Amino acid sequence: MQDIINLRHTLHDNAELSGKELKTNEILNDFLEKLNPDVHIRNIGGNGIAVVFRGENEGRRVMVRGDIDALNIPEGDRRCSHRCGHDGHAAIIAGLAQRLSEKRPDNGEVVLLFQPAEETGQGAKAVLEDPQFQHIKPDIAFALHNLPGYEKNMILIKNGCFAAASLGLKLTFDGVTAHASQPETGRSPMHVMAALLDIFKKKADMLLDEVPLTMLTVTHAILGEETFGVAPSHAEIWMTLRSYDNDKLQHLTADVVQLCQMVADKQGFRFNSSIHEAFPATMNSDNEVLTIRNAAESLGLEYQYLDEPFRWSEDFGRFASVCPCAMFGLGCGTDHLPLHNPDYEFEDRVLKTGIDIFEKIVTTN
Repeated sequence: MQDIINLRHTLHDNAELSGKELKTNEILNDFLEKLNPDVHIRNIGGNGIAVVFRGENEGRRVMVRGDIDALNIPEGDRRCSHRCGHDGHAAIIAGLAQRLSEKRPDNGEVVLLFQPAEETGQGAKAVLEDPQFQHIKPDIAFALHNLPGYEKNMILIKNGCFAAASLGLKLTFDGVTAHASQPETGRSPMHVMAALLDIFKKKADMLLDEVPLTMLTVTHAILGEETFGVAPSHAEIWMTLRSYDNDKLQHLTADVVQLCQMVADKQGFRFNSSIHEAFPATMNSDNEVLTIRNAAESLGLEYQYLDEPFRWSEDFGRFASVCPCAMFGLGCGTDHLPLHNPDYEFEDRVLKTGIDIFEKIVTTN
């Protein structure tokens, strides 16, 4: 295990943002090349990697996915860091590759996908759209996420929605600038912005009782430029919308855009909207959740069914468009710092458990 721990630390020390995982790709490719996989795709969906280990007999193609990108949170003299544990996720998949290189599965194929750009919601989409994906398209797929706040090595499972759908919505309003001494000669969106912020606050409060959970959170607002001499013509409102239901998220998005368009038209402003960092809900298949539970039981690991999905989002949900999927959680300690905390670091002592349960899953399918 020490070599996998060392790999995790090497990945940690070379953290890279989404879409820029060049050194990460090099480190992992060098590690995987020594394992002699049956297929080795060095770049998929950008800086992603896929390796395949084939069994002697016919069977299903099972994919295990780990993410490899980091967050825009500084650490020391580095501008980004692995404060979400993707270094640990990648190390677990690398450890599984090591096990499979020593003993191939009896049946079928195992695809190990090291996926880039999860944090922006672009990585899974890029992998799915890469022509090389057709050569590794799975019959079923699994993934995990480390979870601070839960007992170390606890397996967290849930049928149906595991993590919320979400998207970033950017709303812009443009009028006409004017000299600050003569604001009446222009058209400032200040009053439109103020009114809409109030409406969005009330809308967010109304959604508190929505079932399944559906949320609206204003994250950023801009009016004009940093100047004292110009009455503004431009305003922006940014928000994150999320829901445990994909359809509800789309309806909320359409409602917000329609409202803004109506207000802009009435007040004589040019309006535009754009969607960013979109994540579908991560929906777990019942059969695959049962597979995870059975694997945990056979290894003597404690497991727990979650009462509610997680509010955060995960782009692993996109793979449900091609096959049944399931994501589960791996507890890393009740007293562990939370994800995205500036001092968070992956718990090395759960690496072996992650490798063990994935090995059990892929060798019993």
